[in-house]
Amino acid sequence: MNLDRSVKQARRQVLLIGVLGLVLIVAGAVLLVLSISGPVLDFSLVRILRIVTPSLIIIATGLLIGSLAGVLYPLTAIRQARMKEETRRQEQFRNEMETLRQMLEAIRQGVSISDAAKQIAYRHKDREALRHAIREDIDKNDYDAAYWLVTEMERRFGNRQEAVQFRDMIETARKTFINREIQEALDHLEGLIERFNWADSQREMEQLMRLFPDHPEVLKLPERIQAAREAHKRDILKQWKDAVSKDDVDRSVDLLKQLDQYLSPGEAEGYKEIARDVFKKKLQQLGVQFALHVSDHNWAEALRIGRQIVDEFPNTRIAAEVRERLPILQEKAGQASVAI
Repeated sequence: MNLDRSVKQARRQVLLIGVLGLVLIVAGAVLLVLSISGPVLDFSLVRILRIVTPSLIIIATGLLIGSLAGVLYPLTAIRQARMKEETRRQEQFRNEMETLRQMLEAIRQGVSISDAAKQIAYRHKDREALRHAIREDIDKNDYDAAYWLVTEMERRFGNRQEAVQFRDMIETARKTFINREIQEALDHLEGLIERFNWADSQREMEQLMRLFPDHPEVLKLPERIQAAREAHKRDILKQWKDAVSKDDVDRSVDLLKQLDQYLSPGEAEGYKEIARDVFKKKLQQLGVQFALHVSDHNWAEALRIGRQIVDEFPNTRIAAEVRERLPILQEKAGQASVAI
């Protein structure tokens, strides 16, 4: 506003200068007319110039001052137009700043809302977010985290009925998941039992009992494994007795080796004589085979059976005799293989 006032004052001053120039021009013209109109006694050039020169100087000064005013006035008009444009821009800028200030004030007021007011304003969104998070934890089998979120939802929103429903949902999902995990473990354990892998069955059972000590199916596992082991022992014992009765020496020996891990010392004592007779027959059988292969110069097979006698019956008399002949048998078997 001060600048606008200065421009207007300058325009008035320029107008005054222009008026002054015009006055000088008129005064000079009048003076010139009066000078020329008087009686002229001497018409020499010098005399004429001396008469009109002051008038011309006044007129020239008026023209110069008028010309200066004519040049300055448009400049002041231009300056005034620029000042109006600048004023308009400043006003526009002030309006924009005021709008921005109002927006910032609204934001400040929004930020300064109390926590209680925020909870009221965003209550629905927060509740939906918690519900989604609870279901997500259930899907990921993270039941402890889901329980915590339900407790938090009940504390913040006070919806006890919904919290009870969610807890029932979590417990149902937990039981379903545990039952599925236990069933898969039981199926795996059953496979171990069917393969008579008692060591791995025992380890699997112990792990399940640590993880699920109160589950009814897990509590039955020791009895289940023991019953399967006893049934398998009875089956092997029956097969062994059948093989002995049929005088199937090889099968009797193989079954007796399997049966050895199932019999207690007391039970083994009851079958000691039968087992001794089976091993005696096996040793006799091997001795006959050894002698036949040596007689037929079948050195490789004789060497194999001889080593079997030494390994399986190391403390017998025949094992001692075979042990002495093993180096010769090994040499002859090597020579036979080279010859072939």
